[in-house]
Amino acid sequence: MFIRYSRDKKGNLVEKALVYTESEHGIHKSMIDPDALRIVERLKSEGHQAYIVGGAVRDLVQNKSPKDFDLVTDALPNKIKRLFRNARVIGKRFRLVHIMAGGQLFEVSTFRSNINGSIGNEFGTMDEDVLRRDFTFNALYLDPTDLSLVDFVGGYKDLRAGRVKPIIPLGIIFKEDPVRIVRCLKYGVSAGFSIPFSLRRAIRRDSRLLANVSPSRMTEEFFKILACGKAEMVVRALVEFRILQYFVPSVWARMRDDIVYANRLFSDLDSLDALKLDLGDAIEEKEGMHQGQGGKSRALSVILSYFLKSFLLPQKADGEDSGEKFRESLLAARAFIQPLNAPRVDLEAAVLMIFRNSGLSPLQKPKKSHRRREYKTKKPILADSLDSTTAT
Repeated sequence: MFIRYSRDKKGNLVEKALVYTESEHGIHKSMIDPDALRIVERLKSEGHQAYIVGGAVRDLVQNKSPKDFDLVTDALPNKIKRLFRNARVIGKRFRLVHIMAGGQLFEVSTFRSNINGSIGNEFGTMDEDVLRRDFTFNALYLDPTDLSLVDFVGGYKDLRAGRVKPIIPLGIIFKEDPVRIVRCLKYGVSAGFSIPFSLRRAIRRDSRLLANVSPSRMTEEFFKILACGKAEMVVRALVEFRILQYFVPSVWARMRDDIVYANRLFSDLDSLDALKLDLGDAIEEKEGMHQGQGGKSRALSVILSYFLKSFLLPQKADGEDSGEKFRESLLAARAFIQPLNAPRVDLEAAVLMIFRNSGLSPLQKPKKSHRRREYKTKKPILADSLDSTTAT
């Protein structure tokens, strides 16, 4: 292990960061995506700093395979775009660069300053960038070229010890961005980490701030929870902290009033987790699906079907118009999960899965009742006329 030093205002040397070597952290080049490595190498060849950062490093330290690799550098967005042919700058306030390589999308951000807090958008240095990140185990920087792991805030030890420790002071961490509450619970519960009392108290105090988060962002975060492989545990935590109501108030109300429904939902989420599907692309597949790349579109539909079937559970009934019942169930499902905004095509596919697994298909026609027709013998009109004439 090495130590990085810097000088304070008086010119004295002070410890700035710990640098762990490959033999200490156990990450090997074979674990790193080759395209991520090539992007870092290209940036460094142009004289820039470049690192893998965030969840990918957290997963690598835990010997897990990252779903994606986020990169950070001191190069400005326009410079990054000039260096890579398949790159585009996105965002207006918070400018990032997306690089398409090897069929994957890599997000590259520029170091940010914390001069205006952790949600500011001013470019800065690596030392400042680390102080904008939420929790210590998400603030590790890995240089894949020499496999050095740079730790400014003790995140490596916290990760090894299974501790959730915030970097930003508790008084402002959730006020600046309430979604950090959700990520804190998801990280802690899914990894089996301990959440200290002071952090739990801050979560309960500030959870009401989630009511002001946009529905689109809440939708994205909730789908990530359902796709994380520990959905049953995380949703239980959302119930415990009374946070589920900010995602899906109808589900929250139904769970409180109907214990049978709550148990069925937890059982369905446990079954979803047991599938062990690769759902990493479920959140991002909406764009590709609408652009005609529907090959991966099934993942989000599967997620929604497991989340909704305890609510819908269509019952097969003879003579019922299943097409009409499907339309009614689709409307009911959309209303039930509001304000979450699931893509229409995924929601339809999810409800269709539930119907088919229950033995119903919207394409089948309602059964007709086969009654035996009764034929009554009627006198011919001419005969009746003749009878009446004779009587006269």
